[in-house]
Amino acid sequence: MKNDIIREFGQDKIMHRGYYSDEFHVVDYTKRTMSKRDVEVHCIKPTDIESLKVVHQAKLHITASIFKPHCFWSEADEKYLKQCECVLYPTRFTNDSWIMFVEIKYCKPKNYLEYRDNIKDKFRDNVKVFRDKGIFSQNKVVHAVASFPKKGKTDFH
Repeated sequence: MKNDIIREFGQDKIMHRGYYSDEFHVVDYTKRTMSKRDVEVHCIKPTDIESLKVVHQAKLHITASIFKPHCFWSEADEKYLKQCECVLYPTRFTNDSWIMFVEIKYCKPKNYLEYRDNIKDKFRDNVKVFRDKGIFSQNKVVHAVASFPKKGKTDFH
């Protein structure tokens, strides 16, 4: 899948990182560091920021394709589409493999409902772009996980 993403978007719009573990922590440092750091995936829980924790029963190799700002351009609308943080998938991707798009919001719990529709739009837009580009099929089941780390429910098993 990584090669298909590179073919469709180039090397400058999406950063790819590989990991091997049974536990992954996805974080977004962008606002906290004024863009000096951005979305990162760790195999050990970071102590300086809340994370989305993804757990698998056995160690596995995954690739995190992290979207840089202004990644997806819509020719039809002549504008950049909303985008989530990243997409995770097994490094040895097959048609039967899982795919997980991730969005993280470090908002106050009381503001959760304000972001709900915006997040759904991001997921729809990003999955549609990937389907339309043929990165995965139109009928492929795709997981989308929105994490609100300050809300305290951050584990995905």
